[in-house]
Amino acid sequence: MTQLELTQCLNLARALNLISSSRSIHGVLYVYSTTGYPRRWDSFIAEYPLERLQAMATRMQIKLESAN
Repeated sequence: MTQLELTQCLNLARALNLISSSRSIHGVLYVYSTTGYPRRWDSFIAEYPLERLQAMATRMQIKLESAN
């Protein structure tokens, strides 16, 4: 995963309220849920790859636009 893809994933995950923050501990990236629960990045990205996050964001945008 490139740095750009990592940044996109983190930004999308925050926008979708899947994570609230991220942190590197001893070279291992962790993301934190909105309730503060930590999860290793490799575990998170296995469940939410970039393509899935992009699709989720698109669906959210369509839903918001149709509500207006």
